[in-house]
Amino acid sequence: MTRQKESKVSQLIHKGVRIDCPDSIEIGEEVDVGEISGQGVVIHAGSKIFGDTTLILRDARIGFEAPATVKNCQIGPEVELNGGFFQDAVFLANAKAGLGSHVRAASIFEEQSSIAHTVGTKHTILFPFVTLGSLINFCDCLMAGGTSRKNHSEVGSSYIHFNFTPNQDKATASLIGDVPKGVMLNQPPI
Repeated sequence: MTRQKESKVSQLIHKGVRIDCPDSIEIGEEVDVGEISGQGVVIHAGSKIFGDTTLILRDARIGFEAPATVKNCQIGPEVELNGGFFQDAVFLANAKAGLGSHVRAASIFEEQSSIAHTVGTKHTILFPFVTLGSLINFCDCLMAGGTSRKNHSEVGSSYIHFNFTPNQDKATASLIGDVPKGVMLNQPPI
Protein backbone atom coordinates (compact mmCIF):
# COMPACT_ATOMS: atom_id res chain seq x y z
CA MET A 1 0.00 0.00 0.00
CA THR A 2 1.40 3.41 -0.87
CA ARG A 3 1.74 6.07 1.81
CA GLN A 4 -0.98 8.20 0.10
CA LYS A 5 -3.53 5.41 0.36
CA GLU A 6 -2.72 4.51 3.96
CA SER A 7 -5.24 5.69 6.52
CA LYS A 8 -4.29 8.71 8.59
CA VAL A 9 -4.16 6.47 11.67
CA SER A 10 -1.72 4.11 9.90
CA GLN A 11 0.41 7.05 8.80
CA LEU A 12 0.62 8.30 12.39
CA ILE A 13 1.55 4.86 13.72
CA HIS A 14 4.19 4.53 10.98
CA LYS A 15 5.80 7.83 12.01
CA GLY A 16 5.94 6.75 15.69
CA VAL A 17 2.72 7.97 17.32
CA ARG A 18 1.58 5.44 19.93
CA ILE A 19 -2.00 4.38 19.20
CA ASP A 20 -2.79 1.14 21.03
CA CYS A 21 -6.39 0.81 19.74
CA PRO A 22 -6.21 2.12 16.16
CA ASP A 23 -9.74 1.02 15.25
CA SER A 24 -11.15 3.31 17.96
CA ILE A 25 -9.39 6.48 16.76
CA GLU A 26 -10.84 8.96 14.26
CA ILE A 27 -8.58 11.33 12.34
CA GLY A 28 -10.32 13.85 10.06
CA GLU A 29 -9.43 13.88 6.37
CA GLU A 30 -8.42 17.54 6.71
CA VAL A 31 -5.78 16.79 9.37
CA ASP A 32 -2.19 17.15 8.12
CA VAL A 33 -0.34 14.21 9.69
CA GLY A 34 2.89 16.11 9.03
CA GLU A 35 1.82 18.51 11.79
CA ILE A 36 1.68 15.71 14.38
CA SER A 37 5.02 14.71 15.89
CA GLY A 38 5.98 11.07 15.92
CA GLN A 39 8.20 11.58 18.97
CA GLY A 40 6.51 10.35 22.14
CA VAL A 41 2.95 11.35 21.17
CA VAL A 42 0.22 9.07 22.53
CA ILE A 43 -3.41 9.09 21.35
CA HIS A 44 -5.58 6.90 23.59
CA ALA A 45 -8.65 4.86 22.66
CA GLY A 46 -11.79 6.65 21.53
CA SER A 47 -10.09 9.96 20.80
CA LYS A 48 -10.77 12.09 17.71
CA ILE A 49 -8.51 14.59 15.98
CA PHE A 50 -9.99 17.10 13.52
CA GLY A 51 -9.07 20.40 11.91
CA ASP A 52 -6.69 21.61 9.25
CA THR A 53 -4.80 23.81 11.75
CA THR A 54 -4.26 21.10 14.37
CA LEU A 55 -0.65 20.82 15.53
CA ILE A 56 0.60 18.27 18.08
CA LEU A 57 4.21 18.44 19.26
CA ARG A 58 6.46 15.87 20.95
CA ASP A 59 5.43 13.90 24.03
CA ALA A 60 1.83 15.13 24.01
CA ARG A 61 -0.71 12.76 25.50
CA ILE A 62 -4.34 12.82 24.32
CA GLY A 63 -7.24 11.05 26.06
CA PHE A 64 -5.56 9.21 28.95
CA GLU A 65 -8.49 9.43 31.41
CA ALA A 66 -11.31 9.40 28.83
CA PRO A 67 -11.67 9.97 25.09
CA ALA A 68 -10.74 13.44 23.87
CA THR A 69 -11.94 15.37 20.83
CA VAL A 70 -9.40 17.87 19.48
CA LYS A 71 -10.28 20.30 16.68
CA ASN A 72 -7.99 23.03 15.36
CA CYS A 73 -5.80 23.17 18.47
CA GLN A 74 -2.10 23.85 18.75
CA ILE A 75 -0.68 21.46 21.34
CA GLY A 76 2.84 22.04 22.62
CA PRO A 77 5.39 19.57 23.96
CA GLU A 78 4.48 17.41 26.97
CA VAL A 79 0.88 18.65 27.05
CA GLU A 80 -1.73 16.33 28.59
CA LEU A 81 -5.33 16.60 27.40
CA ASN A 82 -6.80 13.85 29.53
CA GLY A 83 -10.36 13.80 28.23
CA GLY A 84 -13.06 16.11 26.95
CA PHE A 85 -13.59 18.57 24.10
CA PHE A 86 -10.92 20.99 22.89
CA GLN A 87 -11.51 23.39 19.99
CA ASP A 88 -9.62 26.42 18.62
CA ALA A 89 -7.32 26.59 21.64
CA VAL A 90 -3.58 26.76 22.30
CA PHE A 91 -1.72 24.68 24.89
CA LEU A 92 1.92 25.59 25.51
CA ALA A 93 4.56 23.27 27.00
CA ASN A 94 3.47 21.11 29.95
CA ALA A 95 -0.10 22.45 30.10
CA LYS A 96 -2.59 19.95 31.51
CA ALA A 97 -6.36 19.49 31.28
CA GLY A 98 -8.29 16.92 33.29
CA LEU A 99 -11.18 14.60 32.48
CA GLY A 100 -14.35 16.27 31.21
CA SER A 101 -12.66 19.48 30.08
CA HIS A 102 -14.58 21.75 27.71
CA VAL A 103 -12.03 24.16 26.25
CA ARG A 104 -13.41 26.41 23.53
CA ALA A 105 -12.36 29.16 21.16
CA ALA A 106 -9.56 31.56 22.04
CA SER A 107 -8.43 29.77 25.18
CA ILE A 108 -4.68 29.88 25.72
CA PHE A 109 -2.98 27.76 28.37
CA GLU A 110 0.56 29.02 28.82
CA GLU A 111 3.45 26.91 30.11
CA GLN A 112 2.61 24.60 33.04
CA SER A 113 -0.89 25.99 33.52
CA SER A 114 -3.52 23.41 34.34
CA ILE A 115 -7.18 22.69 34.87
CA ALA A 116 -8.57 19.77 36.86
CA HIS A 117 -11.64 17.71 35.92
CA THR A 118 -14.84 19.18 34.49
CA VAL A 119 -13.65 22.72 33.73
CA GLY A 120 -15.02 24.91 30.94
CA THR A 121 -13.14 27.82 29.37
CA LYS A 122 -13.72 30.17 26.43
CA HIS A 123 -11.79 33.34 25.56
CA THR A 124 -9.59 32.60 28.57
CA ILE A 125 -5.85 33.05 28.99
CA LEU A 126 -4.06 31.28 31.81
CA PHE A 127 -0.54 32.60 32.34
CA PRO A 128 2.23 30.17 33.32
CA PHE A 129 1.61 28.02 36.40
CA VAL A 130 -2.02 29.17 36.93
CA THR A 131 -4.21 26.31 38.14
CA LEU A 132 -7.99 25.93 38.05
CA GLY A 133 -9.56 23.36 40.36
CA SER A 134 -12.48 21.06 39.50
CA LEU A 135 -16.05 21.86 38.46
CA ILE A 136 -15.37 25.39 37.23
CA ASN A 137 -16.85 27.61 34.51
CA PHE A 138 -14.16 30.19 33.75
CA CYS A 139 -14.81 32.19 30.57
CA ASP A 140 -13.60 35.59 29.34
CA CYS A 141 -10.73 35.82 31.84
CA LEU A 142 -7.04 36.57 31.84
CA MET A 143 -5.43 35.15 34.98
CA ALA A 144 -1.82 35.58 36.04
CA GLY A 145 0.34 35.44 39.12
CA GLY A 146 3.00 33.09 40.30
CA THR A 147 6.64 32.35 39.79
CA SER A 148 6.67 28.53 39.69
CA ARG A 149 4.55 25.39 40.09
CA LYS A 150 5.09 25.66 43.86
CA ASN A 151 4.19 29.37 43.96
CA HIS A 152 1.20 29.88 41.67
CA SER A 153 -2.27 31.43 41.47
CA GLU A 154 -5.17 29.02 41.81
CA VAL A 155 -8.95 29.08 41.60
CA GLY A 156 -10.61 26.65 43.99
CA SER A 157 -13.13 24.02 42.98
CA SER A 158 -16.81 24.64 42.19
CA TYR A 159 -16.41 28.20 40.93
CA ILE A 160 -18.56 29.93 38.32
CA HIS A 161 -17.40 33.17 36.75
CA PHE A 162 -20.18 35.18 35.10
CA ASN A 163 -19.16 38.17 33.04
CA PHE A 164 -22.40 39.97 32.32
CA THR A 165 -23.43 43.48 33.33
CA PRO A 166 -26.43 43.73 35.69
CA ASN A 167 -28.57 44.38 32.58
CA GLN A 168 -27.14 41.26 30.92
CA ASP A 169 -26.46 43.28 27.79
CA LYS A 170 -22.83 42.32 27.25
CA ALA A 171 -20.03 40.14 28.48
CA THR A 172 -16.78 41.82 29.42
CA ALA A 173 -13.44 40.26 30.14
CA SER A 174 -11.97 40.07 33.63
CA LEU A 175 -8.31 40.52 34.52
CA ILE A 176 -7.21 38.49 37.52
CA GLY A 177 -3.74 39.27 38.78
CA ASP A 178 -1.75 42.35 39.74
CA VAL A 179 -2.18 44.12 36.41
CA PRO A 180 -0.83 47.53 37.60
CA LYS A 181 2.49 45.87 38.47
CA GLY A 182 2.38 43.71 35.38
CA VAL A 183 1.49 40.11 34.92
CA MET A 184 4.95 38.73 34.43
CA LEU A 185 6.59 35.72 36.02
CA ASN A 186 8.18 37.75 38.84
CA GLN A 187 4.80 38.52 40.46
CA PRO A 188 3.49 36.61 43.48
CA PRO A 189 0.38 34.46 43.23
CA ILE A 190 -3.03 35.88 43.99
